[in-house]
Amino acid sequence: MSRATLVALTLALAAAMPLSARAQVAADRNAADTAASAATSLRQSLMEHVLVMRGELDGQRIQLTLEPKKNEDGLKGRYFVFGESTEILLAGEVDGDDLVMEESRNGRDVSGQWEGHRQGAVIVGTWSNADGSVTRPFSLQLP
Repeated sequence: MSRATLVALTLALAAAMPLSARAQVAADRNAADTAASAATSLRQSLMEHVLVMRGELDGQRIQLTLEPKKNEDGLKGRYFVFGESTEILLAGEVDGDDLVMEESRNGRDVSGQWEGHRQGAVIVGTWSNADGSVTRPFSLQLP
């Protein structure tokens, strides 16, 4: 069968298919695309390019930017709380779907730690201060 005949047959079948069946086919394709996207590990998502994520840290809206370090393993980045002008530096690692980062408010000393895990299109976890005496939940929406 020639390619032109195959294309014509496919178009004819699609036109003859009821609208609800065509909608189901489209929904199945979208579900397959979503599943393929979810199959990408957090490591693959974070280690390929700069990512800007928004979310919450203990109920406060935040924006966090992460990118791979140049010439070495790991991530670097920064985040801020909406309504505040301070940017806090981040450095960390990702292993599969687990994310661990340290933060520094002054660029020298560790002021907190982030430990999270990807759940679908969201990273959820716990932030703690430098000595671990204060913990807060966080969530970050992956783009």
